[in-house]
Amino acid sequence: MSKIPNQPNQPEDGPGFAPARSFFGHRNLSWISVWPSGWVAVLLLCVGLAESTAQPVDGDAVIAPLAKRSLLLDVYGRGERALAVGEHGHILLSTDSGRSWRQVPAPTRRMLMGVFLVDDRVAWAVGHQSVILKSSDGGETWAKANAEPWAKADAVEAAYFDILFLDGQTGFIVGSYGKILTTVDGGENWTEAKQEDDPHFSHITPAPDGSLWLCGEYGTVWRSAGSAGNWQPRMTPYDGTFFGVIPLAKGGAVVFGLRGNIFRSEDGTKWEQVESPTKSLLHGGLALADDRLLLAAGAGQLLVSADRGLTFRFAVIVADKTATVTGLWQAADGGVLLTSDKGVIRMELGDLKTEAVK
Repeated sequence: MSKIPNQPNQPEDGPGFAPARSFFGHRNLSWISVWPSGWVAVLLLCVGLAESTAQPVDGDAVIAPLAKRSLLLDVYGRGERALAVGEHGHILLSTDSGRSWRQVPAPTRRMLMGVFLVDDRVAWAVGHQSVILKSSDGGETWAKANAEPWAKADAVEAAYFDILFLDGQTGFIVGSYGKILTTVDGGENWTEAKQEDDPHFSHITPAPDGSLWLCGEYGTVWRSAGSAGNWQPRMTPYDGTFFGVIPLAKGGAVVFGLRGNIFRSEDGTKWEQVESPTKSLLHGGLALADDRLLLAAGAGQLLVSADRGLTFRFAVIVADKTATVTGLWQAADGGVLLTSDKGVIRMELGDLKTEAVK
């Protein structure tokens, strides 16, 4: 087996078992039997990754009575305004810190994976088959703003998994097969950073020190010292897929992903594996305003750390212990908004209690 160029942490006989790539590229259903609690991650990432020459016809999302209870994959807010996105092009809007939601029209039926509010007016959403949406009125109405003109009938479309804007002008989109798109003019134009390799990038996030973090499959963890996206690999002792990064205050980070794997670094160079209370896939994470870290795992599982990621303990979702959380955001009033396979759940901080040590 040949190695993938410029990828750290590969054994001598190649990258070995990379569940994200082997399942997504070839639709190997064995992943479901290995990680049954990770079925949401299977669904949210695999659809649309297979290289298909057919360009499916898109259309407007259907305004559905049960959209608020459908599979939602990401949530982001500013002030009392929050947006959640998910399957079938569903976009939900809240103007009361996630206490109530309503579906808004969207010009796509494709699965939406990431959403971001730049300010009170400008919002972006991204998803499968290269779809990029923009709103200029706080998420009330949306239009397509695709960055890549797929003129050829045999062109392979990407799946965009995450979007980040640092200000009104500078933004990033990351996704499948090494996709990193950058804009410096508020999304009028996007530039693709060419990769010598093509890991699926799962998550991009800013750190308190002004740096950027990026993670994905094959144990990929990259850091950029500034906002220009000059990425430098951060070697980790793991060659599986990471789905999220939580930056720490002193230049380090906590990264997490498949099989409950959690790694932590104080400075971004030396990594230590954190003992995890679960073997379930870790979908997402969030640093709370009270300095606790929150990770979302399998059905009904949340992991909480009160010591900057040194240890984690189970917590429960009081509202629905069977929901599989896919994304997290903390509202301005302190409530935590959780997207899941059962819609959006609002959780009060007082309800976030860890289970007793057994």
